[in-house]
Amino acid sequence: MPRHTTSDTRRRQRGVYALEWAIIFPVFFMLLYGIISYGLTMLVRESMQHAAEEGARAALRYPVGIASPNWSHRYTAALSAMQRNMDWLPTVIRPNSANVKFTVCPLSAAESATCTQDTPLNPAQACDDRVPCLVLVSYTIANYQEHAIAPGIPGLGLVLPLTLSASASLLIDRRML
Repeated sequence: MPRHTTSDTRRRQRGVYALEWAIIFPVFFMLLYGIISYGLTMLVRESMQHAAEEGARAALRYPVGIASPNWSHRYTAALSAMQRNMDWLPTVIRPNSANVKFTVCPLSAAESATCTQDTPLNPAQACDDRVPCLVLVSYTIANYQEHAIAPGIPGLGLVLPLTLSASASLLIDRRML
């Protein structure tokens, strides 16, 4: 009966360790990459929320150089503030007029039920002491999986959401404008 020496046993163990690592590494890598991708997605989502809130606040500031601003001027100010907050993103998913919605809803009983984020902006919408208004700002990245910061690995596409969206609303009355 042949006797195995200590060096033979160590040599065989090294082969087992290499085999174990070859089996475990892809699973470990995909798990780590999934965590990083999801973390970056949450970073983008929270940045979008911050940008939407800043856009709503910017709509209340008096636009410089405009004698009598209307809601179109305030929309431009809101979009500009959102773009400044999100300039670190790739160009295809930055805020622009296609993926940012801005509207003003009067809170009167008759009109507030029909006013949603998709309601077209009325630039002449009046807000006063009797009828306060609600500014609604939303930002949506419609195809986030395709334009994600961390590219997807086949099989990990389920981790990343198809769309990301953020919205903010701000109650105002004429005294604030």
